[in-house]
Amino acid sequence: MLAFIIFGTRGIRSTMKEGTFYCPQCISEQRYKHKKVTQFFTLYFIPLIPLGNRGNYVECQVCRNTFIERVLSVQPVIDITEEETPQQQPSIAQTAAPVAALTASNSLAAEAKIVSEKQKAVKKLLIMMILADGKVENAEIHMFHKVFKEITNDAVGDIYKEIEAVRSENKQPRQYLKEVASMLNDEGKKDILKASMMIAASDGDIDEAEVRMVENFGKALEMRMSEVKEIIQQIS
Repeated sequence: MLAFIIFGTRGIRSTMKEGTFYCPQCISEQRYKHKKVTQFFTLYFIPLIPLGNRGNYVECQVCRNTFIERVLSVQPVIDITEEETPQQQPSIAQTAAPVAALTASNSLAAEAKIVSEKQKAVKKLLIMMILADGKVENAEIHMFHKVFKEITNDAVGDIYKEIEAVRSENKQPRQYLKEVASMLNDEGKKDILKASMMIAASDGDIDEAEVRMVENFGKALEMRMSEVKEIIQQIS
């Protein structure tokens, strides 16, 4: 009788530190967990041998979105201007420091315009699916905006600029999802599959090829197949 040996790799998440930060999604001060992802060799799905660090991310404990580590250094832009009275005009020396601080804060916020990893991944994946047949149709653009808004509660301004950026990268959805899997928590991964299924169902019919594609997305994201099938059943 043949014995089948089941082995593979898996990312294991652990918390390095906790604290409070300004969450760009909540637009307020919230608690966070700074996590790292270690790749393990698995035997019969049991992690045995660490293979190295796959990356770190910051997870908001309220909205559950994940962000790059740089989010911890970003501070909210605060309006520090005060109403001036004719009786007391501030001197140049008095106004220089606040203006410099506000400029620096604005510069930091603009440079770090940090959005969640889930939001970035959903946007890129949906655009990849639009480009899958080599053409961009108005119905697809409409569905993109609808799905993106529902999943992220946000909007994309210049969608055609975003499409050209994704087209120039020339990556396949499954390849891209494997690259970003370590930056997403379980909630983010589920929302990405939900977005994929919503696009597949947009024409009123989900065929077997589309189901297999979404299952492959789940594998690329290192999700359990039971979770993947549950999402497929919810949408279909």
